[in-house]
Amino acid sequence: ENKMIKEYFDIVDTYDTSLLENLIERFDDPEDEMSSIRNRTYESLLEDGGPNPNRFTMCQQTKQYCEQLDEFKEGPYPQHFAMENSNTGKCWRVNPKGMLNGKMGDYGAMKLSFWADVQDYSDRAADTENHGFLVAFHDNETYGSTMFSGYLMSPGTFYKVDLRLKKITRNKDKIESCNASLTETTYGIYSEGACVAECKDKSMFEKCGCVQVEPPENNGKYKSCTLETWVRCGLPHYREWYANYSNTKLAKAICHCDIPCEETKYEADLSSSSLSPAFARTLHRSVGAIMSNPAYGFSNPEFNISYNSPQDVLENLMVMEILFTSMQKYEVNEVITYDLGNLFGDVGGVLGLFLGASFFTILEFLLFLFVSVAKYCCKATGWGDRAD
Repeated sequence: ENKMIKEYFDIVDTYDTSLLENLIERFDDPEDEMSSIRNRTYESLLEDGGPNPNRFTMCQQTKQYCEQLDEFKEGPYPQHFAMENSNTGKCWRVNPKGMLNGKMGDYGAMKLSFWADVQDYSDRAADTENHGFLVAFHDNETYGSTMFSGYLMSPGTFYKVDLRLKKITRNKDKIESCNASLTETTYGIYSEGACVAECKDKSMFEKCGCVQVEPPENNGKYKSCTLETWVRCGLPHYREWYANYSNTKLAKAICHCDIPCEETKYEADLSSSSLSPAFARTLHRSVGAIMSNPAYGFSNPEFNISYNSPQDVLENLMVMEILFTSMQKYEVNEVITYDLGNLFGDVGGVLGLFLGASFFTILEFLLFLFVSVAKYCCKATGWGDRAD
């Protein structure tokens, strides 16, 4: 089954119409092994597939492992992270409930490390110029799948991330596109990214009766497409939707998304250096047996995946240290300071300065013009010469 799934994605990722048509024919042929996975859903593949949770190899704060911190001691393991399904795969969601608070400076820094599994990349990865991790910093009430961008982070690198909390408040009485009634979505708290994701899901569901991946706060609203439905309907419609969404020449946008009246963002400054070879050798001495033993899931002889040297540590491990540069919250209040009243005031001031005219002078001029035209019209028709 794993080989069929791999072949399926190798075909789907080409976006080749003739190959996709052939794939549909293979789904319809009960003798073809591909028909055995036709009713599998993307959601189930993500649940069964990678990355495995143990690729999140370390979480520390104040020199303690996160699972040993008071905030995460109670309740089932793990409390300090969760796995999030998205259209691009399965992602780690660190501190998902917002239970752990940041502390300023190096003492309160959180240190995380991840294993990239570079030997497990598919052949399709050769089409992209980069490999590694895409990291987004956001509030725990939002989801990474709604972020338009993130930070690319490479294996074999140590990153230091300086965060600042920024809260934006927009005056809903002044800014018409700010809609205070939009608060919750199937992608958490309302944002422009969440709105676009919901717009895509709604379009997919109306057309195909399913979505590629269920949103994180779905509550039974959508169901995930089977692999067959995705090839027959989902993928062609998604490509059409994306072409229209990204077309800047359309007279009307296919997704109308207001900006939120309140928004929380994290601004980050990144610096980096290569991991130390000495650190890799030391780490390999302590975890090398785990890396090379297939029972732990890192090495996999079936797919010729083997990690057994310090060089493998350097090629796969990414370490990130996150700290707040300040515990002060940076708030921005957005209001329209130039409205219709300002416009009338400025026009009146300019007329008064250059013409010596005021608003009442303009009214007097218009009245004079009206009376003059009326007198001229009366004389032209002879009405002024008529006897009573």
